[in-house]
Amino acid sequence: MSPATVDRETLASLKVKAELKLLPTVLRTVRDVASSYGLDESSVRDLELATEEACHNVIEHAYEPGEHGYYKVKIHREPTCFRITIRDQGMPFNLQRLNEEKTSDIGVKLMRACTDEIKSKYLGKKGKMVELIKNFPFESVNEFESPPVNSISSKENLAPLSEKIDLRLMRPDETVSLAKLIYRVYGYTYPHEEIYYPEKFASLMKSGLVTSCVAVDEQDEIVGHLGVFLETPEDHVGESALAAVDPRYRGRGLFPKMKKMMMEEVAAKGILGLYSRAVTVHVASQKSNVKMGAKETGFVLAHSPPTAIYKKMKTEEAKIRRTVALFYVLVAPDQEQTVFLPYKHQHMLRKIYKHTGLKRILKIADPDKVNLAPHSDIYSHFLPEMASAFLRVNQYGTDFMDELKLQTKDLKEKKVELIVLDLPLKDPNTAILCPLIEKMGFFFCGLMPEYLDGDALRLQYLNNVAFDPENVDVYSEFAKDIFNYIVQEWKTHSS
Repeated sequence: MSPATVDRETLASLKVKAELKLLPTVLRTVRDVASSYGLDESSVRDLELATEEACHNVIEHAYEPGEHGYYKVKIHREPTCFRITIRDQGMPFNLQRLNEEKTSDIGVKLMRACTDEIKSKYLGKKGKMVELIKNFPFESVNEFESPPVNSISSKENLAPLSEKIDLRLMRPDETVSLAKLIYRVYGYTYPHEEIYYPEKFASLMKSGLVTSCVAVDEQDEIVGHLGVFLETPEDHVGESALAAVDPRYRGRGLFPKMKKMMMEEVAAKGILGLYSRAVTVHVASQKSNVKMGAKETGFVLAHSPPTAIYKKMKTEEAKIRRTVALFYVLVAPDQEQTVFLPYKHQHMLRKIYKHTGLKRILKIADPDKVNLAPHSDIYSHFLPEMASAFLRVNQYGTDFMDELKLQTKDLKEKKVELIVLDLPLKDPNTAILCPLIEKMGFFFCGLMPEYLDGDALRLQYLNNVAFDPENVDVYSEFAKDIFNYIVQEWKTHSS
């Protein structure tokens, strides 16, 4: 499995000689394909303009006069966006200017104005790549009828216990009803913005990246929800998230019933386990996870923005990012595998492995046996609404440290407050390079079983973020042991 793989359909692929007279052919292909596969007229025009500028840069600057150069254009459709990939093996130039916050380059300004995201990457001997991303114009739930706000302040507002509640899988045509439930529970504070775009969430469901269980009342209204999210179709684990129960129906044990149903459902699909993130402003959700057999594997300090809290929840420190506890639960028989532990964290990782009961052969890597590929592969997922970025290492190359420093610098310049970095423990290079990574300011925050075609070591980086351990409530004694270890690591790397 490659974590960089997404549910992406390649619609067209062109290899074009770097000549201006052929550019209209490329643009016509982009226009026709995007129009045929669901992008509206305005978005098609924007994508065409951005593609024209990116290709023009290659034609004008990548090759010397008289040099017979080529470039490749691929058009991809994903569940929520179109992606144009432009690659060439011409003269290197500074891709960093595409990411500069302030630029005088008119072409860069045009590409930014016409796209939702621009990505660029050096490919070593394979040249360089630019990606232009244009999201589908999904309607926000704000544009639908405003959902009712239920003020649950007394027992009179609770639904009668005699009312029958059924559990079933959710249908893609119910996403507006789900958005209303999320509003009743979280308002507009839930960190994953997709939920407020019903068509976008329906698209994710149809792609297989989201499977949901719902609790419905006698009128078939959704009063509870729990989803399982996959980052890629090939993932071995899913994230249990979007847990919500209508305030009128709390106290009926709906969450554990939905969790049990989803564990059985995803196990039938070949998923090995589920991980989840439990809030730490109280211990209720941590306690529920423990009761369901989930095991604590770490904490991400300052994970969520201060707005990402329950609508009715009152907190004293409203400006502080919220920490989450990491949990993992098996839903299928475990499979033995070998992992290489970083020397510094081997004792804590051994404790976590023992606590989870996972079958692992634990080894310490030989620092003299570094085996790096020619080029690194680091997948980056940026969430601007959370001021967070999540990096996953698919392959270590000789340029790994330089590439990681470049990406970290770029994210810090974008005012990203949290960077999470997942490293494959089946690769001994993780154990060998971990000390160098931590010298950059990253620090240990836990274990993610089966996350990168095998277990992942999770590190994090806080960019000028205030954190106070006293604001974190931890449920179990084992979790307190992990939390204290992580806090000590944070203190070491923040001093």
